Amino acid sequence: MASTAVSPAPGTRPAASPPTRRRRPLRRFAPASVSEAARRSAYAFLALPLGLIGIVLTLGGSSSRAARLQLAAARRFLDPHTGGGRHRGAVTDRGAAPGAVRVLRHAVLDTALGVPMLILAAYAYGNTIRNLTYPIWYGDTDYHDAWGGPSLAGVWAVHAIGGLAFLAVCLCLIQGLTTLRAAGARRTFRTESPA
Repeated sequence: MASTAVSPAPGTRPAASPPTRRRRPLRRFAPASVSEAARRSAYAFLALPLGLIGIVLTLGGSSSRAARLQLAAARRFLDPHTGGGRHRGAVTDRGAAPGAVRVLRHAVLDTALGVPMLILAAYAYGNTIRNLTYPIWYGDTDYHDAWGGPSLAGVWAVHAIGGLAFLAVCLCLIQGLTTLRAAGARRTFRTESPA
């Protein structure tokens, strides 16, 4: 039997459907604010040293100290609720640390992802600063054949816009990589809930 659509009576408005929430699948890859981009970028610079320090501390028998260091960094730069009261049995700064194997795994993953994050962040910020200060670096050279030439103002404008666009793309990539690390930190610093 075919279903029929019921139209509203003449002179009345159709019933309003409940508001739907628009899905933003790319939201996790774009920083929500400048401060979030700065925090995530700082973590991109610190992940490699933090991972190496965590490995050394854990292998040296100080897994609780490594866990406190990693937890503090995750809270400060990634997610303030990591290891907090959002889930039952969560780790606190003075609470029981996760096992040495979990802390070591977290440190190894920080080290492994820290290398590309550090390279990406260093290149993104270095390239952007160099492009924004184009007249300082290349002002006395022949820039007539450069992009935006033949005037220095046009060359600087093209390089500044290109540098900022490149920085925006790199910040989205850093956001994606640090989102992976935030999820890893939430898994590492959560103890099993009692049954």
